[in-house]
Formats: sequence, structure tokens, C-alpha cells
Amino acid sequence: MESPPRASRSRARDAGVRRLKRATKGVLLGATALAGAFAGIAAHSASGHAAGRAVVRTTTRTVRTTTQAATTVAPATTETFTPPPPPVTTQVAPVVTTGGS
Repeated sequence: MESPPRASRSRARDAGVRRLKRATKGVLLGATALAGAFAGIAAHSASGHAAGRAVVRTTTRTVRTTTQAATTVAPATTETFTPPPPPVTTQVAPVVTTGGS
């Protein structure tokens, strides 16, 4: 079986490289377009967007208490404060690791 001439093989190789470059550019362009589309969808559905913002209304109640001496007005509080738990103390020394093996 005869091999094709050297010039024909070079032209075929060059044509294949050109096709590969075009395909690579097309894939990169498509990936960039898809990334932009997904970023736009994510930005639109994020909670900070004006169209999806929910209106939160708060109200304040006033409680009147009566004593024999005078009448006072005090705002009602609905918040309760729970202090954070104290730090945990143990008798075991901490384990120190490094990136080595």
C-alpha cells in the first residue's frame, strides 16, 4: 500500500488543526454564553432583587399599667435574651496536625 505524498499529509493535518481550533472556539463561546445566562438567572432569583422583595410590617404595642399613685405607660417587649453557653473545657490536649505525612 502506498502512502500519500508528504504535501497531502501536511494539508490534511493543517485542515484538521483548523477544524479543531474552530471547534474549540465554538465550545468556549457556548460555555461563556451559558455561564452568563445562568448568572443572569441566579441574579434574578436572588433575594435582593426588587421584584421578589417581600414587604415586612412590624407593629409596636403599648401596655398601660395602673398603680395607686400614678398611671405609667411602658412599651411591651417580645424579645427574650438567652446568653450563649459557656465555653467547653476539657482535660484532653488538642491534636495538632500538619500538611506532612
